[in-house]
Amino acid sequence: MLGDVSDYKKSLFINIGVTIGAFAVFVAFFVLLRMNISHQVDVVTDIRSKRAYVAQSADDLASLVKDAPIARNYTSELTSLVPTHDYLISSFSKDIKAIAQKDNASLAFTFGNESPASAGKLGSIAFSATISGPMNSILGFIGEIESRYYAIKITTMDINSASSNSSNMSANGQIFFESN
Repeated sequence: MLGDVSDYKKSLFINIGVTIGAFAVFVAFFVLLRMNISHQVDVVTDIRSKRAYVAQSADDLASLVKDAPIARNYTSELTSLVPTHDYLISSFSKDIKAIAQKDNASLAFTFGNESPASAGKLGSIAFSATISGPMNSILGFIGEIESRYYAIKITTMDINSASSNSSNMSANGQIFFESN
């Protein structure tokens, strides 16, 4: 009988060990499966977000391609916002003298020191201008210059009355340009 109890204990320990081992394997499998599922969910979420980004980029590109012919029509206006160096030197003073004459005013204009344009940075040329005439002519001149979109920075401006129907305006500043 003693052998039967010892065999019984041995059998009981083996059964308990197998059950605990099976449970441990099941728990380990469940934990690993859960970790793998979490990882797969993260991968799927990442793929979906990348797919949405690519789809949005494709839509944006299609929109840009569609709008390119429309944008091409505005190239000349964009170029006139910041003139090239050659245009500035050859035509700017002629243009503003013609504007002053149209507004019945006289203009004296000179260029000063130049800072050349570099990669990604606009160049500039200092200027000095004096305009004389009726106040409404001076104001018309200023309005016309503003409507031409020249990249001008006025650093000083002085307006005074020369007589009851004539005024003088002097201005100093910089005109910005891009390289040719």
